[in-house]
Amino acid sequence: MKVAIVGAGPAGSLLACELAGDGASVAVFDASHPREKPCGGGVTAKALALLPQAPPADPLPARSVERCRFESGDGETLELRLGRPVAIAARRELDAWLLRRAIAAGARHVAERVVQVTQDGTIRTAGGRQDSFDLVVGADGSGSLVRRTFLAPTPPERLTLAVGWFAPGTSPMTIRFTPGLPGYLWLFPRPDHVGVGICAPLRAIPTRALLSRLEREVARGFPALAADPDGGRYAHTIPLASEDPRSILEIAGARWALVGDAAALCDPITGEGIYYALRSARLLASVLRSQASTARYPEAALEEFGRELLKAAALRARFYRPGFARRMLAYSRRSASVRGILAELVLGERGYLGLRRRLLQAGPRFLLESALSALLPAA
Repeated sequence: MKVAIVGAGPAGSLLACELAGDGASVAVFDASHPREKPCGGGVTAKALALLPQAPPADPLPARSVERCRFESGDGETLELRLGRPVAIAARRELDAWLLRRAIAAGARHVAERVVQVTQDGTIRTAGGRQDSFDLVVGADGSGSLVRRTFLAPTPPERLTLAVGWFAPGTSPMTIRFTPGLPGYLWLFPRPDHVGVGICAPLRAIPTRALLSRLEREVARGFPALAADPDGGRYAHTIPLASEDPRSILEIAGARWALVGDAAALCDPITGEGIYYALRSARLLASVLRSQASTARYPEAALEEFGRELLKAAALRARFYRPGFARRMLAYSRRSASVRGILAELVLGERGYLGLRRRLLQAGPRFLLESALSALLPAA
């Protein structure tokens, strides 16, 4: 099979690595390397399990973090021990590492920008290159050309805007919820700098206003990580899954498929997309390996992880309701059982399906722990 993959981010490079390892002829089109994204760069344990093995001479370029500080933005804080570490990487380094794995497996990197994809599988680049393929895979992010060609752009109401910068130094891993804004601020310590960012629905606030909000929040709470006046700022859209199963069942056709952000497979609550990029790439490779066709891929995506994303989309408005973050952190501070559930959500160890049941099961223990937390200081 002759495959064109447009985009060499985590989804595209991992898919190329898998398919080339299976003997397919794989060309990965991406002219943007090296590049960065205003992304936290957090790779959870379950995402790490999807990565190819790191060669001894080329280890994964990431920092291990075992704690996260949460702030409600209106006075409540929580220091949470995660139980399992999160790896945090600069995206330019993580993406380059994955692309090296794809090339080592036999994929070919074409450092040219794709300007046209036709329905019959022909790729045209800005450099004048033209070639035809049996399968074209869109791994080209939220503004995916492949998606626009075969399907439609991700609707604006399903886009979250992320803006930020990269600051020298270090800091604890921090998530601060932003009252009055359905989003959050993050500080993610990478190996040699800190990723500073904030996100909110695209239509909720103009880009300049969101960046100003981030600058004020950082100046107030984390002045050492303020943006360099002469340094760069970054903006990027995150495509979120919807509540409609059809949004997942539409991500492939006879000679094309979408993975990662191009398929809008990001968590609607957290905006986390690296895990779903890797998971969708592995899944598509598995389907092609067994059936030599994309026909089964959308259904398999819905069954294996899609319903979690649909549930997250249904819960998103409740999660960002005023006062919810403060109550969640207050309950977590008083109860080890609730802290455990929060850590599971951060790590992605358990999803949103069954969350209500887990909270109800934690109820009796929460009441006991709350009573003890009130009695002990008095004693």
